[in-house]
Amino acid sequence: MNATHILFAIGTCLGLGACASATSTPRDTDNGPRPRIVRDDTQIVIDTGGVPPDKEADIKLLLQERDSSARRCYQDVLNEKHTREFKGTVKVIITIDTAGHGKPRVAGGTLGNQEVADCLLGVLRDFEYPKLDKGGDVQYEYKFEPQY
Repeated sequence: MNATHILFAIGTCLGLGACASATSTPRDTDNGPRPRIVRDDTQIVIDTGGVPPDKEADIKLLLQERDSSARRCYQDVLNEKHTREFKGTVKVIITIDTAGHGKPRVAGGTLGNQEVADCLLGVLRDFEYPKLDKGGDVQYEYKFEPQY
């Protein structure tokens, strides 16, 4: 036998010996039982309530369609003030119940006129909103500025 055959035989013996002594399962350092991790593929649905996106879009469309009645509140006060600086926004949150009744409240804005806000809340209270499976809130912002 030549030297290459001898070296090949020694390498093979060492390789097989190393493979035979290794285990296929990993060992813990404390030699205790290993926890089994089980994955649950079920989907968890969290119902946060509120207005579904399709109903929210319907409500915002309703508010846009009836924008002229809301603008009348602004226009009446603007006619008294006669100034172009009387402009701004009114943010409202409308809480709608399952029967479609709305309870609006002012949530901020830059207009800062209580007369416009009170009139706007009265107008929004009279609207008939879509009926919901569960009640929820919809936020909407009116932007008021003189048209002349």
